[in-house]
Amino acid sequence: MFLLSYHLDAAHLVVEVGAVVDLDNEATIEREIVRLLPCCGPRSLIVDLRTPLLTPRALGLLLRVRGRAGERGVSMAVVAGCATAREVLSAAGLLRVLRVAPTLQGAEARSRGCRWEPESPRDGKRGDRHGEASSGKHPEGPIGPYADTSRPRFPGER
Repeated sequence: MFLLSYHLDAAHLVVEVGAVVDLDNEATIEREIVRLLPCCGPRSLIVDLRTPLLTPRALGLLLRVRGRAGERGVSMAVVAGCATAREVLSAAGLLRVLRVAPTLQGAEARSRGCRWEPESPRDGKRGDRHGEASSGKHPEGPIGPYADTSRPRFPGER
């Protein structure tokens, strides 16, 4: 199996996974991703999930690849552009563990330890970072690396 991969910059390697991960291709996909992680290569791996269907095998693969990347000192983030895929990752409690973001730019920020800002359902704009500093509170709740741990993990609920 051939996975499309490219360097976003010197520090970020992006690997696109466009196929549904199942018993037949799980080991091959994992082997290909790990092969792209040389010991002295990029500092961050971004796995771009191009399919809305995430199987239990896909979740296991992502966790194993995260572990292998961590052994080599490479951080990992996941792009889940489809809302269905993000809901599955949320229900599994993996949003924070896998550093999931809906866009490539968000995943790049997550790989550096930043939290991506979801679109506000009320006005479609991102939170005003300057306005919240003066009030001391963020309109959507706490901000930080552990902010997602107190949120509900049921699909469809935010």
